[in-house]
Amino acid sequence: MTYRPLGPARVSLVAAVGTVAVLGLSTPALADDTEDDYQQPPGYEAPAVPDIDANAPGLMLGDGATLAEPRVLDIKFITEDLGSAADPPPNSGGNNEDPPADPDPEPDPSPGTGGGEQREERTGGQHKFTLQTDVVFGKNSDEISEESRAALAEVAAAIDEYQPEQVNVFGFTDNLGSYENGVTLSANRARNTQTVLLELIEDPSGISFNVRGYSEDYPLYDNETEEGRQKNRRVEISWPSGN
Repeated sequence: MTYRPLGPARVSLVAAVGTVAVLGLSTPALADDTEDDYQQPPGYEAPAVPDIDANAPGLMLGDGATLAEPRVLDIKFITEDLGSAADPPPNSGGNNEDPPADPDPEPDPSPGTGGGEQREERTGGQHKFTLQTDVVFGKNSDEISEESRAALAEVAAAIDEYQPEQVNVFGFTDNLGSYENGVTLSANRARNTQTVLLELIEDPSGISFNVRGYSEDYPLYDNETEEGRQKNRRVEISWPSGN
């Protein structure tokens, strides 16, 4: 595992995970990514497996050449903002607060907890940004502040660069409060994130958006701790990648 500084409070991680495989000229094998037993949410569409011409000259070995030990590498590039979460903007006053009888679904974040505010991952099949909702949104709010548009501008720039045909925008909450309120809040946050992206992307006309809210489903961290709950409150923006 190699760390390479990208600037203040940012690091880049490149990890290569090798598994033994039999090399052939049929459908290529992909290494399983089982980190934290993460499951893709329903509605996620994996990229199509590329066609391979077994007779392509570029795949032929030269006279006397031999194959090295067969291995399959899954290369993952991760760029993460390691800064502490800033104070959230004021509550929007919307209709997505939990009923008074429920526990507070999103306590005020404590400075210095919860890890990075933004995470970018690039694997062989997906390009994904993960934004902490404590930074992008106010407490129990689904409105995006003007200060938070800078983070989404970076995502929009990547979409402009890679020109994906489909972009997933998924919202998630922690397990505090009612599940139904979490569905509404996460869906509204995902929808408002898409709205801002449409304003920031130069030409979104050729992009199909898959926008969903999953409440507390598909946690990445332990919801029994405040740090884990803070990291689970997130918006994921991703698209299939052939790179």
